[in-house]
Amino acid sequence: MENRDIFRIYLDSENAEITNDTTGNYTFNIRLPNRKVNYTNYVLYVDDFNICLKGLTTTDLQVKLGISQYNSYNSATKANNTVVATLFNPNTAVGRTDDLTLTYSGTNNPNQISSIPDNLNVEIVDIDNVGLNLSNANNYWTLNLRVEAFYD
Repeated sequence: MENRDIFRIYLDSENAEITNDTTGNYTFNIRLPNRKVNYTNYVLYVDDFNICLKGLTTTDLQVKLGISQYNSYNSATKANNTVVATLFNPNTAVGRTDDLTLTYSGTNNPNQISSIPDNLNVEIVDIDNVGLNLSNANNYWTLNLRVEAFYD
């Protein structure tokens, strides 16, 4: 059995170091304790993502992290993938007025990354890569990440 450390990273839109709610862009400083220097590989999991879209008629969104997944490809960027979750609104009726909360659970989807980030940039965009305007006080999100860091 491989040796590993498991790090939990919980982020929310209300507590970023740098926030641009109108473009759905958030930057966090990650301060993980007790990191070793001899990790050989890293696997990132998005355990869950929740977003409240009060008053928005968004039908789809992507969660992008400012880190590339090792050995990945994204057809939109023609390069490494930074998307860790995609959600589609199940209520796509025209003129929807009900408030909506979307939830993503993907604990079994591993993302190979090259290191544990010190800074993490989270972007919430629609399927056309346009930042989601979450400036309404009732729009917020939470992102629960897990990093497994392996060592000899």
